Amino acid sequence: MTTQVGSEPSPVLTALRQAPIGIAIFDRDMRYLAASDRYLTDQDLPADTPLVGRVHYDVFPGVPQRWRDIHAQALRDGVERRHPGEAFVRPDGAVDWIRWSVAPWRAEDGRIGGLVLYTEVVTPDVEARRELEAAEARYRAVFDQVAMGVARVAPDGRFLEVNDRFCAIAGHDRAALLAGDFQTITHPEDLTKDQAAVHALLSGDQQTYTIEKRYITAGGETVWVNLTVSLMRGPDGAPDYFVSIIEDIAARKFAEGLQHRHHQQLRLMINELNHRVKNTLSTIQSMASQTLRSDPDPLSAYAKFEARLLGLSRVHDLLTSEHWHGADLRAVVTRALRPFVEDASGGVEMEGPDVWAPPSAALAVAMLLHELATNATKYGALSAAKGRVRLAWAFDENARLVRMTWTESDGPSVRPPERQGFGTRLIDRSLRDLQGAATLQYRPEGVVCEMHLRLPPDGEPLDRAALAASA
Repeated sequence: MTTQVGSEPSPVLTALRQAPIGIAIFDRDMRYLAASDRYLTDQDLPADTPLVGRVHYDVFPGVPQRWRDIHAQALRDGVERRHPGEAFVRPDGAVDWIRWSVAPWRAEDGRIGGLVLYTEVVTPDVEARRELEAAEARYRAVFDQVAMGVARVAPDGRFLEVNDRFCAIAGHDRAALLAGDFQTITHPEDLTKDQAAVHALLSGDQQTYTIEKRYITAGGETVWVNLTVSLMRGPDGAPDYFVSIIEDIAARKFAEGLQHRHHQQLRLMINELNHRVKNTLSTIQSMASQTLRSDPDPLSAYAKFEARLLGLSRVHDLLTSEHWHGADLRAVVTRALRPFVEDASGGVEMEGPDVWAPPSAALAVAMLLHELATNATKYGALSAAKGRVRLAWAFDENARLVRMTWTESDGPSVRPPERQGFGTRLIDRSLRDLQGAATLQYRPEGVVCEMHLRLPPDGEPLDRAALAASA
């Protein structure tokens, strides 16, 4: 390397000294040949410090061995070394970040003549970068670990970024979401309102929106979420991306559904109770009127009326124990006939399948059996010690039709009544309400009553445990 000797420095040296970065030129023995003013400043040396001819390691005896090795290696192999930003601890303990390179320079004959050291203090840039990296790390930690599902979505609906929670709630893996858009996974019934809200954001009519919507998972299931969306705009005001935050509200929706069904059941029960009370009062009014009209003796009329009320109340007790969802037909028969025999399996024989009767059918059967048993106790088979009653029924599940036969035997001889009593009219009316009818035969050996009735649709057998749980 040649330099001009004289009173005036060469233009090259002048330009080198005024370079905006630290530059130092060494020979093969690491003696200074030239250095820029910025190099002196960066090394905390006075601007007039003489360096030319001095050995670098004499000027800076504290140069670490690692740097000495770098210099020696570059002088041997002629390969440049560099670093984009290395920490340098100053004597006062402060840390500067230095971007440096060490490059060999060659003489005209091609031999390595020494080294050129370039240094630049990049502490502000490194600190800014480190702050940015720290901010990004904090953002990433919040984005990935937050309990809510978070996504960045392009203005056209494509997913740009999603966190783990978003994937878990929406029911899709990250790769599938990033390859698609929100329109694809949104429930078809919710897509229109979602898109309308998006258009309102894009047009500037609103800054954010919140809706409850459904996603379709990868498995085809439906999940409810509470969605909040905000639009981020670029420096020019153009839409950049949406920030979508979702919350899993499946549990709340399930609870709301249960509450809604409970309220529906409650309203149904109240309506049913009103209906039952009105029907019961109507029945009681009819029983009172007919009983008093047909029996002029007040005491006798009172006894009959009381017996009918007790028969009605016993079936009400049975239905109440089943929460008025209905009752087993065999239990209804047993409860209705128990007052007329000491043991229902003694004077009365029952035979028939298990049938679940809705409340209306249970009450009707109980009342008509009460009337038949009352007559049998006064005039028929149950008035004699050896008298027998056989009650048999069959059930046609397809037609939901119950056929019952009441047969009396071993009692006193029976004659047809001179006129139709209230009990007979009550039987006819009860069965007529259930699309049924009854035929009474007054045979000498005993009364035979053949009846049929159709169970309403709500008479399907019910799960007793479920009934108890829902009460």
